[in-house]
Amino acid sequence: MTNYYQHIKDYYLIESTTLLRFGSIGDGGYYLSPNSITESDLLFSGGISSNVEFEFDFYRLNPNASLLMVDPTVSKWKLLLKGIARLFLNKTRKLSYLYNILIFWDLTNKKRCKHLSKWLKTPEQIFSIIQTYFGYKKTVVLKLDIEGSEYDFLEELLAHQSQIRAMVFEFHDLDVKHHLLLDFIKKISNNFNLVFMEVNPSGGFVNSLPKCIELSFERK
Repeated sequence: MTNYYQHIKDYYLIESTTLLRFGSIGDGGYYLSPNSITESDLLFSGGISSNVEFEFDFYRLNPNASLLMVDPTVSKWKLLLKGIARLFLNKTRKLSYLYNILIFWDLTNKKRCKHLSKWLKTPEQIFSIIQTYFGYKKTVVLKLDIEGSEYDFLEELLAHQSQIRAMVFEFHDLDVKHHLLLDFIKKISNNFNLVFMEVNPSGGFVNSLPKCIELSFERK
């Protein structure tokens, strides 16, 4: 099996000294340059689960941008009930879970924030969703953590490169789909730098190679 992780790192990674981590420590946080956030019109966030700290950091840092979150597994009341149950069960992260519930309630009460309870899968189109709810946006930050469905949208992202300021991803199932990721990186490399990459160990390994990695791209 090709060492796709080392290949991406050797041929495409251009480490930036301006990166900061936005969102939580560990899973759910991503590295970007602050300018990528402050110079954007909208954050499209596919997949949020119970962690919206990245989205909240974006919201606070850019007071003029819109925020569109897409995830059918969460709602105000689902999170609240789960948070209350968590207090009485032998669960970790009780306080951080409740903190994220408060953030989610706060964000979804803001006019410039929208949560859609729907699956982000084809034939859905990301930029059609953005157009429907916020009109045309020329400078978009994309976050996709959708458990393998990210591959369904790579061709659309290639077609809308001119509207994208930055992208952060979790890419899954790389043991069988790494060729799709390599092709995507090659095609966007004229317009975007890969500025950060790391292994997400929760995805597991095959032959010592990670099945899940996190990547940050920024426009050149």
